[in-house]
Amino acid sequence: MEWCRSDGSTPFIETVTQRPGAVLRATAGLYAVLVVSLLAPSAGAQQSSPAVPPAPPSLPQQATTPPGEPLSQTPNPALGPISEYLGLPVRDIRVVGVATREKEHLIQLLPQKAGQPLDRELVRQSLKVLFDSGLFADVQVLAEKIPDNQVVLTFTTVNNYFIGSIAAEGDPGRPSANQIVSVTKLQLGEVYSPEKLQRANKNILQVMADNGYYRASVTHDEHPHPETSQIDITFRISPGPSASVGEVNLKGNPGYSKGQLEDFARMHPGDRVTADRISNALQRIRKRYVKQNRLLAQVSIAERAYRSETNKLDFTFLIDPGPTVDIAVEGFKIRQSVLRKRVPVYEENALDDDLLNEGRRNLLDYLQSRGYFDATVGIKKQSDPAKNELRAIYVIDPGIRHKLVKVVITGNKYFDQDALRSRMQVQPATRLVTSGRFSQSLLASDINGLEDLYKANGFREIQIKSVVEDHYEGVQKHLAIRLEINEGPQTLVGDVRLAGNAKVPTDQLLAKIDTAPNQPYSDYKLAGDRDTILNYYFNNGFPNASLEISTQPVSGTPDRIAVTFSIQEGEQFFVDQVLVSGLVHTRPYVVHRKLKVTPASPLSQEDMLNTQASLYDLGIFSQVDTAVQNPDGEDPSKNVLIDIREARRYTFKYGVGLEVQTGQPSTSQAVPQGMTGVSPRVSLEVTRLNFRGLNHTIIFKGHLGRLQQRALVSYNAPGWLDNDKLTLSFTGFYDNTLDITTFTSKRLEGSAQIHQCFGTADKCVAGRLPTEVVYSMTYRRVQASNLVISSNLIPILSQPTRVGIPGFTFIRDRRDNPLDSTKGMYTTLDTGVAASYFGSEADFSRLLVQNSNYYLIGRHRPASKRFVLARSTRVGLQSAFGKTVILEPNETPPSGASLIPLPERFLSGGGNSHRGFGLNQAGPRDLKTGFPLGGSALFLNQLEWRLPPPDLPYVGNNLSLALFHDMGNVFAKPSDMVNNLLRWRQKNADLCLHQSTYTQCDFNYMSHAVGVGVHYKTPIGPVRLDFGYNLNPPAFPSFQTVTNEVNGQSTATQFVPQRASHFNFFFSIGQAF
Repeated sequence: MEWCRSDGSTPFIETVTQRPGAVLRATAGLYAVLVVSLLAPSAGAQQSSPAVPPAPPSLPQQATTPPGEPLSQTPNPALGPISEYLGLPVRDIRVVGVATREKEHLIQLLPQKAGQPLDRELVRQSLKVLFDSGLFADVQVLAEKIPDNQVVLTFTTVNNYFIGSIAAEGDPGRPSANQIVSVTKLQLGEVYSPEKLQRANKNILQVMADNGYYRASVTHDEHPHPETSQIDITFRISPGPSASVGEVNLKGNPGYSKGQLEDFARMHPGDRVTADRISNALQRIRKRYVKQNRLLAQVSIAERAYRSETNKLDFTFLIDPGPTVDIAVEGFKIRQSVLRKRVPVYEENALDDDLLNEGRRNLLDYLQSRGYFDATVGIKKQSDPAKNELRAIYVIDPGIRHKLVKVVITGNKYFDQDALRSRMQVQPATRLVTSGRFSQSLLASDINGLEDLYKANGFREIQIKSVVEDHYEGVQKHLAIRLEINEGPQTLVGDVRLAGNAKVPTDQLLAKIDTAPNQPYSDYKLAGDRDTILNYYFNNGFPNASLEISTQPVSGTPDRIAVTFSIQEGEQFFVDQVLVSGLVHTRPYVVHRKLKVTPASPLSQEDMLNTQASLYDLGIFSQVDTAVQNPDGEDPSKNVLIDIREARRYTFKYGVGLEVQTGQPSTSQAVPQGMTGVSPRVSLEVTRLNFRGLNHTIIFKGHLGRLQQRALVSYNAPGWLDNDKLTLSFTGFYDNTLDITTFTSKRLEGSAQIHQCFGTADKCVAGRLPTEVVYSMTYRRVQASNLVISSNLIPILSQPTRVGIPGFTFIRDRRDNPLDSTKGMYTTLDTGVAASYFGSEADFSRLLVQNSNYYLIGRHRPASKRFVLARSTRVGLQSAFGKTVILEPNETPPSGASLIPLPERFLSGGGNSHRGFGLNQAGPRDLKTGFPLGGSALFLNQLEWRLPPPDLPYVGNNLSLALFHDMGNVFAKPSDMVNNLLRWRQKNADLCLHQSTYTQCDFNYMSHAVGVGVHYKTPIGPVRLDFGYNLNPPAFPSFQTVTNEVNGQSTATQFVPQRASHFNFFFSIGQAF
């Protein structure tokens, strides 16, 4: 086809016989020129037949003819001049080469409408709209005159393809598949082009060569999806053999032999070439010179020569050791570790005036922070070319060491003293920080911070002057700082106006910002309001929104400022489709029900981020990428892409550890109070994710130690019944534990649980559970072996017992940080009934309630100076019924009766319960052996006063102390607990210490312990060492066997009364409660 001109001014269309009609064809790069040259009136004949850009290799070409029957059943004659077309009504507009669902959308965007006269400018604008949409690589427009003197316009398109999922196969491990995908620089959702693919191949070969794979080859497979215009690309890497290190050559004056440098670099001929090996070699060589104080040493690789015939890579190192650099201090002794930390020369491996001056300022701050407030630091440089030495000397005059005794603030009216002091780093001396905290840089920082605080509250003319008073109140070496504040007038906001917000109501935006009439004027608030408004627009489909803020004084009221927010909204974009890729094992509906981005909704950045977060919360994906398809196109309907990489389905964890505490059971000798000892532990955990294509998990956990052998298998199914607030789990459990001196507990257990979360679904999925309820059904077989109790109790307590118990647990967690709580509340209620109706061989009910509160003391003080008061109270009750009975220590069970199994009883004592006792040593004891029996009632109240961490050398503010008081005990019966809540001492303790009265020994009282804990902050919670002192430990009787030393036979028993230890210590991780 060709465009011609019949009279030199008016263009007309001439067609070939195979295809009637008039055609205008253009490409993305040339369409503007073609439209202007073909449609704008001009003299001279024009011809145009631009080539269509080729489709991506292996991609099917889009159709270029309209589907269906021809518009006319009879051939049309050649069309006349364009003047015969212009002005004719357009009966229909068609778009060919796109999906049916897209046609109506695109036709609505075209300026040339059906029913309107054909207009040259409107056709040009329609072409521009189609190309600016970014969806097409080629567009042709066909105009055909039909018999009723109307025109049909047909736009035939060739689609662009957009980058979808990128994968790499055949990677050697180093580089990994993720690294290979990253170096391709192909961005999810961007337009595909052969040039980008060539660049990606080149980058992959380069990163392979950097890691020694010089014989690598790369091919790629393209997987186009015409229905979504996506193209997935898989790179297949054939790494070939890895190159090895050939010759190592040296240039420069290294001062070492080649062999020595090879040893320093750990890089010898024959070693495998990797990027890490090369970079590590350079670092090791450089560190070797740094250790010799050659801080300016330059080490680099001058040349790499690859020998293809041997697959070896020769390296030539260029080394300039530079001069010896000596950083010294005169006039004051400073440790070398402090010097290296404060002087950046060591870190930057350079020596210039800027770094030396920065070191001078750092040393001055160091001296002033230790009380040398009048210190001066100078720099003296020396060089000795003959010896190739450079010397920088910090000359220090420390002056007199002062003590900052007072910080005085005057002139403040708007803020009180506590509010200002809480924001200051400068602090007067305390018992722990004997000189106070002060330096000129700290003071300047504090003044800037206080001025910013005032400006944020409308005091634009704030002035703060500092005065340092030496010899305060006539005392030598005492220092005081006075801050004189001149607040000035407070500026308030006058009118607040919004302009340009055509699509968002003004009231809706004003409700979201902090700036309001009669409120303090603040540039900081304005900046925050700007972000708030823009984020609102960005999250409602206006990615190109912009905002300018203008202010001007209100006439007649100089302390009032009018604020105007001028908004340029831009085009609003909506979601067309949500396309998910990368799923291999996961069922699609698992992903789809987590999507926060929905079709036809405004394109929202927040929704895309929330979608990404919710998919990560499933715990089965290692990477989730979200992007907008065709981000640069102007089409208002956008596809949102979600590309997923599934996590490894099997993970293994293992560890070795130990615990140290008092009260540990002894496996070699019967000691009622246990021993201070160490229990090593080995653990193994195997996790299977993505079970059956769902976010279900199977976990095996095993612990093996001297005191405990435990195995657990669990199946966890979140989102049960398609409800994110319900989680179904099944657990099988085996436990063989010797954590109490009286017996060894063996337990075989199976349970089913339903967890119900009360809160938003997002918080439930993320594990942020403010309120949770657990419904459970548990069967367990428990047995107490290796019993060290009265002989008449052994037969009944050593029998295996099956316990079937349905349970209900309520958990409400309002703590700010479960690992290290400073405020909030934590409450749990656990109850259950074991009865023969549920297959249980023991009949009893159980209730355990715990409530903890945390109070932050000194909210207006700096975070590092706040105290925490923590309290926790636990109450436990058990009630027996049927043939099950509860006995006092001196009672004998009746015939045919059963007891609550020892492992089911309440126990207390240890680092996470009563710290006045060793591990599980509280409560009633067997009157023959003195070993603890547990009980059917528990009361424990704990108080902790957690002190703020001081700023100490080496550990910073990570070390802190806590003072605690624990009160409570374990009781044989609930009535014993109720009747003795106010008893502070053991009743008639002397009765326990005499053989004639030991059967009257009474353990019913409240035991009190006080102590101190040393806490060290770590990322997984504080490491804790608690020292507890029991104010009233119990006395108890015991009989010990006397052994004949000759024949080893037991000849007699001896009455040996004992008293529990006053002192206990515990080492553990995490807070006590």
